[in-house]
Amino acid sequence: MAKKLPTGPLIAVVLVVLTLLWLLTGSNDDAVDEPNTAADSQPSLIPEVQVRTLDAQGVRRSLTINGVTEPDRSVSIASETSGRVLELLKSAGDQVDNGELIARIDPRDLNAQLRTARANLEQARLEYEGAQRLGNQGLQNRSQLAAAEAQFQNAQAQLEALELALRDTQIRAPFAGVLESLDIEVGTFVSPGQIVAQVYDYDPMRVVGEVPETDVNFLSAGQSATVSLVTGEELSGELTFVGTVANPATRTFKVEIAVPSSPKNLAGATAKANIMLAEQQGHYVSPALLNINDSGEMGLKTVNSNNLVEFSPVSIVRSDTGGVWVTGLPRQVSLIVVGQGFVNAGDEVNPVAVSGNNLAAGQ
Repeated sequence: MAKKLPTGPLIAVVLVVLTLLWLLTGSNDDAVDEPNTAADSQPSLIPEVQVRTLDAQGVRRSLTINGVTEPDRSVSIASETSGRVLELLKSAGDQVDNGELIARIDPRDLNAQLRTARANLEQARLEYEGAQRLGNQGLQNRSQLAAAEAQFQNAQAQLEALELALRDTQIRAPFAGVLESLDIEVGTFVSPGQIVAQVYDYDPMRVVGEVPETDVNFLSAGQSATVSLVTGEELSGELTFVGTVANPATRTFKVEIAVPSSPKNLAGATAKANIMLAEQQGHYVSPALLNINDSGEMGLKTVNSNNLVEFSPVSIVRSDTGGVWVTGLPRQVSLIVVGQGFVNAGDEVNPVAVSGNNLAAGQ
Protein backbone atom coordinates (compact mmCIF):
# COMPACT_ATOMS: atom_id res chain seq x y z
CA MET A 1 0.00 0.00 0.00
CA ALA A 2 1.43 3.35 -1.04
CA LYS A 3 2.32 5.83 1.61
CA LYS A 4 0.40 9.23 1.52
CA LEU A 5 2.27 12.52 1.61
CA PRO A 6 1.02 15.08 4.10
CA THR A 7 -1.04 17.81 2.34
CA GLY A 8 -0.84 20.51 5.03
CA PRO A 9 2.80 21.46 4.58
CA LEU A 10 2.48 21.40 0.80
CA ILE A 11 -0.37 23.85 0.83
CA ALA A 12 1.54 26.14 3.15
CA VAL A 13 4.55 26.14 0.80
CA VAL A 14 2.33 26.97 -2.19
CA LEU A 15 0.77 29.91 -0.32
CA VAL A 16 4.15 31.28 0.68
CA VAL A 17 5.37 31.12 -2.93
CA LEU A 18 2.24 32.87 -4.24
CA THR A 19 2.56 35.61 -1.60
CA LEU A 20 6.15 36.26 -2.57
CA LEU A 21 5.25 36.45 -6.25
CA TRP A 22 2.46 38.92 -5.50
CA LEU A 23 4.77 41.13 -3.41
CA LEU A 24 7.43 41.11 -6.09
CA THR A 25 4.88 42.01 -8.77
CA GLY A 26 3.51 44.92 -6.68
CA SER A 27 7.02 46.29 -5.99
CA ASN A 28 7.86 46.32 -9.70
CA ASP A 29 4.67 48.22 -10.50
CA ASP A 30 5.53 50.82 -7.89
CA ALA A 31 9.07 51.09 -9.30
CA VAL A 32 7.70 51.70 -12.77
CA ASP A 33 5.24 54.37 -11.62
CA GLU A 34 7.72 56.22 -9.39
CA PRO A 35 9.78 57.97 -12.11
CA ASN A 36 6.64 59.42 -13.72
CA THR A 37 5.56 60.90 -10.41
CA ALA A 38 8.97 62.57 -9.91
CA ALA A 39 8.89 63.98 -13.46
CA ASP A 40 5.44 65.43 -12.92
CA SER A 41 6.51 67.24 -9.71
CA GLN A 42 9.71 68.89 -11.17
CA PRO A 43 9.36 72.79 -11.20
CA SER A 44 9.70 74.86 -14.44
CA LEU A 45 13.13 76.51 -15.07
CA ILE A 46 11.58 79.59 -16.85
CA PRO A 47 11.51 82.53 -14.38
CA GLU A 48 8.29 84.35 -13.69
CA VAL A 49 8.16 88.17 -13.74
CA GLN A 50 5.36 90.65 -13.21
CA VAL A 51 4.73 93.10 -16.05
CA ARG A 52 2.57 96.16 -16.47
CA THR A 53 1.38 97.44 -19.82
CA LEU A 54 2.08 101.17 -20.20
CA ASP A 55 0.95 103.52 -22.98
CA ALA A 56 2.95 106.60 -23.97
CA GLN A 57 1.56 110.01 -23.06
CA GLY A 58 2.45 113.54 -24.05
CA VAL A 59 4.94 115.23 -21.75
CA ARG A 60 6.64 118.62 -21.98
CA ARG A 61 10.14 118.87 -20.66
CA SER A 62 11.27 121.94 -18.74
CA LEU A 63 14.87 123.00 -19.34
CA THR A 64 16.44 124.97 -16.48
CA ILE A 65 19.22 127.43 -17.29
CA ASN A 66 21.31 129.04 -14.58
CA GLY A 67 22.74 132.39 -15.58
CA VAL A 68 23.43 135.98 -14.65
CA THR A 69 21.69 139.23 -15.50
CA GLU A 70 23.22 141.73 -17.88
CA PRO A 71 22.09 145.02 -19.36
CA ASP A 72 20.95 144.95 -22.95
CA ARG A 73 23.85 147.27 -23.73
CA SER A 74 26.36 149.41 -21.88
CA VAL A 75 28.87 152.05 -22.83
CA SER A 76 31.82 153.82 -21.26
CA ILE A 77 31.70 157.50 -22.15
CA ALA A 78 35.08 159.11 -22.85
CA SER A 79 35.90 162.78 -23.02
CA GLU A 80 36.41 164.08 -26.56
CA THR A 81 38.42 167.13 -25.50
CA SER A 82 40.64 168.45 -22.73
CA GLY A 83 39.67 170.95 -20.06
CA ARG A 84 38.23 171.34 -16.61
CA VAL A 85 34.74 170.14 -15.70
CA LEU A 86 32.59 173.22 -15.41
CA GLU A 87 29.23 171.72 -14.39
CA LEU A 88 27.63 168.37 -13.48
CA LEU A 89 23.96 167.99 -14.35
CA LYS A 90 23.50 164.34 -13.33
CA SER A 91 24.61 162.01 -10.53
CA ALA A 92 25.49 158.33 -10.54
CA GLY A 93 22.35 156.19 -10.42
CA ASP A 94 20.17 158.73 -12.26
CA GLN A 95 18.00 157.79 -15.21
CA VAL A 96 19.10 159.56 -18.39
CA ASP A 97 17.39 160.02 -21.73
CA ASN A 98 18.95 159.63 -25.14
CA GLY A 99 21.18 162.67 -25.74
CA GLU A 100 20.60 164.16 -22.28
CA LEU A 101 23.39 166.43 -21.01
CA ILE A 102 25.42 164.91 -18.16
CA ALA A 103 28.31 167.37 -17.70
CA ARG A 104 29.96 170.41 -19.27
CA ILE A 105 33.67 171.02 -19.80
CA ASP A 106 34.94 174.60 -19.81
CA PRO A 107 34.88 175.75 -23.47
CA ARG A 108 37.34 178.52 -22.65
CA ASP A 109 37.62 180.83 -25.71
CA LEU A 110 35.73 178.55 -28.10
CA ASN A 111 32.71 180.85 -28.14
CA ALA A 112 34.89 183.80 -29.17
CA GLN A 113 36.55 181.71 -31.84
CA LEU A 114 33.14 180.72 -33.12
CA ARG A 115 32.08 184.34 -33.49
CA THR A 116 35.25 185.08 -35.44
CA ALA A 117 34.77 182.00 -37.62
CA ARG A 118 31.18 182.95 -38.45
CA ALA A 119 32.30 186.45 -39.48
CA ASN A 120 35.11 185.04 -41.62
CA LEU A 121 32.66 182.67 -43.28
CA GLU A 122 30.29 185.49 -44.12
CA GLN A 123 33.11 187.55 -45.64
CA ALA A 124 34.35 184.59 -47.66
CA ARG A 125 30.83 183.92 -48.90
CA LEU A 126 30.38 187.49 -50.12
CA GLU A 127 33.76 187.48 -51.89
CA TYR A 128 33.00 184.16 -53.57
CA GLU A 129 29.60 185.33 -54.78
CA GLY A 130 31.19 188.57 -56.12
CA ALA A 131 33.84 186.56 -57.94
CA GLN A 132 31.11 184.41 -59.51
CA ARG A 133 29.29 187.51 -60.85
CA LEU A 134 32.49 188.99 -62.27
CA GLY A 135 33.38 185.66 -63.82
CA ASN A 136 29.98 185.46 -65.51
CA GLN A 137 30.67 188.92 -67.01
CA GLY A 138 34.14 187.88 -68.17
CA LEU A 139 35.82 190.32 -65.81
CA GLN A 140 37.65 187.74 -63.67
CA ASN A 141 39.71 184.77 -64.72
CA ARG A 142 39.12 181.18 -63.53
CA SER A 143 42.07 181.10 -61.14
CA GLN A 144 40.72 184.07 -59.18
CA LEU A 145 37.30 182.43 -59.00
CA ALA A 146 38.85 179.17 -57.76
CA ALA A 147 40.82 181.04 -55.05
CA ALA A 148 37.63 182.73 -53.81
CA GLU A 149 35.83 179.37 -53.71
CA ALA A 150 38.70 177.74 -51.78
CA GLN A 151 38.69 180.55 -49.25
CA PHE A 152 34.94 180.15 -48.76
CA GLN A 153 35.20 176.37 -48.25
CA ASN A 154 38.09 176.80 -45.81
CA ALA A 155 36.03 179.22 -43.74
CA GLN A 156 33.18 176.68 -43.67
CA ALA A 157 35.53 173.95 -42.48
CA GLN A 158 36.98 176.13 -39.72
CA LEU A 159 33.49 176.94 -38.43
CA GLU A 160 32.44 173.27 -38.46
CA ALA A 161 35.60 172.27 -36.56
CA LEU A 162 34.96 174.87 -33.89
CA GLU A 163 31.30 173.84 -33.57
CA LEU A 164 32.43 170.22 -33.13
CA ALA A 165 34.97 171.27 -30.49
CA LEU A 166 32.20 173.10 -28.64
CA ARG A 167 29.93 170.04 -28.79
CA ASP A 168 32.79 167.95 -27.40
CA THR A 169 32.70 170.03 -24.22
CA GLN A 170 29.20 168.64 -23.59
CA ILE A 171 29.11 165.10 -22.24
CA ARG A 172 25.78 163.51 -23.23
CA ALA A 173 24.13 160.10 -22.82
CA PRO A 174 24.34 158.09 -26.07
CA PHE A 175 21.06 156.29 -25.25
CA ALA A 176 18.45 156.09 -22.51
CA GLY A 177 19.42 154.14 -19.43
CA VAL A 178 20.97 154.34 -15.99
CA LEU A 179 24.03 156.45 -15.25
CA GLU A 180 25.92 153.66 -13.52
CA SER A 181 29.03 155.69 -12.71
CA LEU A 182 30.23 159.27 -12.97
CA ASP A 183 33.96 159.52 -12.33
CA ILE A 184 34.42 163.28 -12.44
CA GLU A 185 33.73 166.25 -10.21
CA VAL A 186 33.48 169.96 -10.86
CA GLY A 187 37.02 171.19 -11.39
CA THR A 188 38.39 167.83 -12.55
CA PHE A 189 40.74 168.19 -15.51
CA VAL A 190 39.96 165.67 -18.24
CA SER A 191 41.91 164.64 -21.32
CA PRO A 192 40.77 163.23 -24.68
CA GLY A 193 39.94 159.51 -24.32
CA GLN A 194 39.56 159.62 -20.55
CA ILE A 195 36.56 157.54 -19.29
CA VAL A 196 34.25 159.84 -17.36
CA ALA A 197 30.93 157.90 -17.06
CA GLN A 198 29.13 154.62 -17.77
CA VAL A 199 25.55 154.20 -18.96
CA TYR A 200 23.65 150.87 -18.77
CA ASP A 201 20.49 150.15 -20.74
CA TYR A 202 18.21 147.64 -18.94
CA ASP A 203 15.29 147.81 -21.34
CA PRO A 204 15.23 144.93 -21.92
CA MET A 205 17.43 143.16 -19.40
CA ARG A 206 19.21 139.99 -20.49
CA VAL A 207 19.86 136.70 -18.72
CA VAL A 208 22.97 135.00 -20.08
CA GLY A 209 23.66 131.33 -19.42
CA GLU A 210 25.05 128.09 -20.87
CA VAL A 211 23.27 124.90 -21.97
CA PRO A 212 24.79 121.44 -22.51
CA GLU A 213 25.41 120.25 -26.05
CA THR A 214 22.75 117.56 -25.54
CA ASP A 215 20.05 120.23 -25.07
CA VAL A 216 21.02 122.94 -27.57
CA ASN A 217 19.09 121.30 -30.43
CA PHE A 218 15.84 121.71 -28.49
CA LEU A 219 16.24 125.52 -28.34
CA SER A 220 15.47 128.22 -30.89
CA ALA A 221 15.04 131.99 -30.77
CA GLY A 222 11.52 133.05 -29.88
CA GLN A 223 10.79 130.39 -27.25
CA SER A 224 9.10 131.63 -24.07
CA ALA A 225 10.87 131.51 -20.73
CA THR A 226 10.10 132.19 -17.08
CA VAL A 227 12.92 133.92 -15.24
CA SER A 228 13.37 133.98 -11.46
CA LEU A 229 15.61 136.77 -10.19
CA VAL A 230 17.61 136.83 -6.99
CA THR A 231 15.29 139.62 -5.80
CA GLY A 232 12.39 137.13 -5.78
CA GLU A 233 10.76 138.55 -8.88
CA GLU A 234 9.46 136.26 -11.62
CA LEU A 235 9.40 137.70 -15.12
CA SER A 236 8.29 136.39 -18.49
CA GLY A 237 11.01 136.47 -21.13
CA GLU A 238 11.93 135.32 -24.60
CA LEU A 239 14.92 133.40 -25.87
CA THR A 240 16.73 135.79 -28.22
CA PHE A 241 20.05 134.09 -28.90
CA VAL A 242 21.34 130.51 -29.12
CA GLY A 243 25.07 130.14 -29.70
CA THR A 244 26.47 127.96 -32.45
CA VAL A 245 30.03 127.58 -31.13
CA ALA A 246 30.64 125.44 -28.02
CA ASN A 247 32.86 126.44 -25.15
CA PRO A 248 35.78 124.02 -25.68
CA ALA A 249 36.31 123.60 -21.94
CA THR A 250 32.71 122.81 -20.95
CA ARG A 251 31.09 121.75 -24.26
CA THR A 252 28.26 124.17 -23.56
CA PHE A 253 26.58 126.80 -25.72
CA LYS A 254 25.77 130.39 -24.80
CA VAL A 255 22.13 131.47 -24.69
CA GLU A 256 20.49 134.83 -23.99
CA ILE A 257 16.99 135.55 -22.71
CA ALA A 258 15.42 139.02 -22.83
CA VAL A 259 13.12 140.08 -19.99
CA PRO A 260 11.37 143.41 -19.31
CA SER A 261 13.16 146.00 -17.25
CA SER A 262 12.82 145.27 -13.53
CA PRO A 263 12.01 147.89 -10.86
CA LYS A 264 15.35 146.92 -9.33
CA ASN A 265 17.78 146.40 -12.21
CA LEU A 266 20.87 144.40 -11.29
CA ALA A 267 23.72 143.41 -13.56
CA GLY A 268 25.71 140.27 -12.71
CA ALA A 269 23.04 138.91 -10.35
CA THR A 270 22.11 135.23 -10.26
CA ALA A 271 19.03 134.27 -12.27
CA LYS A 272 17.29 131.03 -13.19
CA ALA A 273 15.33 130.55 -16.40
CA ASN A 274 12.91 127.76 -17.24
CA ILE A 275 12.01 127.02 -20.86
CA MET A 276 9.19 124.64 -21.75
CA LEU A 277 10.29 122.50 -24.68
CA ALA A 278 8.16 120.86 -27.35
CA GLU A 279 5.87 118.01 -26.32
CA GLN A 280 7.28 114.48 -26.51
CA GLN A 281 5.82 111.00 -26.09
CA GLY A 282 7.00 109.47 -22.83
CA HIS A 283 6.23 106.98 -20.06
CA TYR A 284 5.93 107.71 -16.35
CA VAL A 285 7.77 105.11 -14.26
CA SER A 286 9.36 104.59 -10.88
CA PRO A 287 13.05 105.50 -10.77
CA ALA A 288 13.60 102.21 -8.91
CA LEU A 289 13.03 100.35 -12.19
CA LEU A 290 15.90 102.06 -14.01
CA ASN A 291 18.92 99.86 -14.74
CA ILE A 292 22.44 100.43 -16.04
CA ASN A 293 23.72 97.91 -18.58
CA ASP A 294 27.31 96.78 -19.12
CA SER A 295 27.85 99.64 -21.58
CA GLY A 296 26.86 102.22 -18.99
CA GLU A 297 23.53 103.00 -20.64
CA MET A 298 20.48 103.75 -18.51
CA GLY A 299 17.34 101.88 -19.47
CA LEU A 300 14.36 99.69 -18.56
CA LYS A 301 13.71 95.97 -18.91
CA THR A 302 10.64 94.99 -20.94
CA VAL A 303 9.11 91.80 -22.33
CA ASN A 304 8.43 91.43 -26.06
CA SER A 305 5.75 89.38 -27.82
CA ASN A 306 7.99 86.29 -27.71
CA ASN A 307 8.29 86.51 -23.91
CA LEU A 308 11.93 87.53 -24.20
CA VAL A 309 13.50 90.21 -22.03
CA GLU A 310 14.68 93.36 -23.82
CA PHE A 311 16.79 96.23 -22.47
CA SER A 312 15.59 99.59 -23.83
CA PRO A 313 17.84 102.66 -23.32
CA VAL A 314 15.85 105.67 -22.10
CA SER A 315 16.39 109.35 -21.34
CA ILE A 316 14.84 111.18 -18.41
CA VAL A 317 12.97 114.25 -19.62
CA ARG A 318 11.20 115.27 -16.43
CA SER A 319 10.89 114.18 -12.81
CA ASP A 320 8.78 114.84 -9.74
CA THR A 321 8.31 113.34 -6.29
CA GLY A 322 6.30 110.40 -7.67
CA GLY A 323 8.48 109.23 -10.53
CA VAL A 324 10.23 110.12 -13.76
CA TRP A 325 9.13 110.68 -17.34
CA VAL A 326 11.33 108.83 -19.82
CA THR A 327 11.56 108.65 -23.61
CA GLY A 328 13.00 105.89 -25.77
CA LEU A 329 10.35 103.20 -25.30
CA PRO A 330 7.78 102.00 -27.88
CA ARG A 331 4.35 103.64 -27.69
CA GLN A 332 2.97 100.59 -25.81
CA VAL A 333 5.30 98.47 -23.72
CA SER A 334 5.17 95.57 -21.23
CA LEU A 335 7.39 96.82 -18.46
CA ILE A 336 8.87 94.41 -15.91
CA VAL A 337 7.90 95.79 -12.51
CA VAL A 338 8.82 92.82 -10.30
CA GLY A 339 11.74 90.48 -10.94
CA GLN A 340 13.77 92.71 -13.25
CA GLY A 341 16.84 92.20 -11.10
CA PHE A 342 16.88 88.45 -11.74
CA VAL A 343 16.67 88.43 -15.55
CA ASN A 344 18.83 89.75 -18.36
CA ALA A 345 18.25 90.79 -21.93
CA GLY A 346 17.52 87.76 -24.09
CA ASP A 347 16.19 85.60 -21.26
CA GLU A 348 12.88 83.81 -21.75
CA VAL A 349 10.40 84.61 -18.99
CA ASN A 350 6.87 83.80 -17.96
CA PRO A 351 5.20 87.25 -17.74
CA VAL A 352 2.34 87.73 -15.30
CA ALA A 353 0.28 90.83 -16.02
CA VAL A 354 -0.52 93.16 -13.12
CA SER A 355 -2.69 96.24 -13.19
CA GLY A 356 -2.79 99.49 -11.29
CA ASN A 357 -3.77 103.11 -11.66
CA ASN A 358 -0.39 104.45 -10.60
CA LEU A 359 1.75 105.04 -13.68
CA ALA A 360 4.85 105.04 -11.50
CA ALA A 361 5.18 101.28 -11.88
CA GLY A 362 6.83 99.47 -9.05
CA GLN A 363 5.57 101.85 -6.39
